[in-house]
Amino acid sequence: MRHLLILHGASQGPARTADETETERVACGLAEILSGPDRFCEVAHADLDLGRLRNRLVTSPPDLIFNLVESLCGQDRLACAVPALLESLSLPFTGNPTAVIALADDKLALKRQLRALGLPTPSAGPGEGNGDFLVKARFQHASLGLGPGARVASWPEAARLIEAQGRNHGTPFFAEAFIPGREFNLSLLETASKDVRILPPAEIEFRNWPANRPRIVDYEAKWDPGSPSSQGTVRVFPRRDGADRRILETLSVLAGTLFDRLGLTGYARIDFRVDEQEQPWIIDLNPNPTLDPEAGFVQAALAGGIGYRELLEEILNRATTRVASQMSYRGPHEEH
Repeated sequence: MRHLLILHGASQGPARTADETETERVACGLAEILSGPDRFCEVAHADLDLGRLRNRLVTSPPDLIFNLVESLCGQDRLACAVPALLESLSLPFTGNPTAVIALADDKLALKRQLRALGLPTPSAGPGEGNGDFLVKARFQHASLGLGPGARVASWPEAARLIEAQGRNHGTPFFAEAFIPGREFNLSLLETASKDVRILPPAEIEFRNWPANRPRIVDYEAKWDPGSPSSQGTVRVFPRRDGADRRILETLSVLAGTLFDRLGLTGYARIDFRVDEQEQPWIIDLNPNPTLDPEAGFVQAALAGGIGYRELLEEILNRATTRVASQMSYRGPHEEH
């Protein structure tokens, strides 16, 4: 491809969040790495003016779009509008399609779909479970609103916190059953043969963790590098042939099944909790996870022997191959 457009949705005003700042930094870093004599890389910003973006794409269509849009104007639930626009224009882009992005950005809808497929996920609402609840944002990622007070011991407490958090953050919250135990995430990369490669599973260890603080990767742990929470959440890669072999095999099977059954493409990360009975639970799906070199997806690739530049080129190649195969399939059968 000669013209690669790297598209992100980070807000441009002074009030943008830490994850939006990271998104733009990653976009600019990708442009620097992927530019070369035979490839022009351009970084562009998407906002709610999709008409303007459409005009730009129609006037000067790129050969491929690297879709890094995780939100529009700070709203994750609007991110699916960008791949929908690209699909409507038949423009090739990296990563996951509109339907997957839309499903992942509604955590309650995702739970319903997982349960319909027979995949384990913590129950939501007051009807099931007798343990603690974890109150989370329904339509936002990046651990918005997650802190020491997010775990509560009863449904009435959860209901009050749901209302308070919705009021404070201007977006709906919900409560799911809290799963004590260990936390893992599995990163997946689609290959040119349409198989999915499961990268080395990672565990988040909670070190020197206060006894009264829930063992979760909260907002502070993600976005305040100097905080005790950030320093106390350490990513490790357990040996696949070690003591956790059975757990890691189970997680890998679940991750691969989810990737296939939900129609994921390109790359993704799936977050799990494993309880004291070694029962795994899917707690989050991250299609198109951040490509920050220090973040979980890239670190899993590096642990699997895939260099950063090689990883980016693999994502680009998969998108290019997918488009070529679709065009080849449609061509002989297309009616005019």
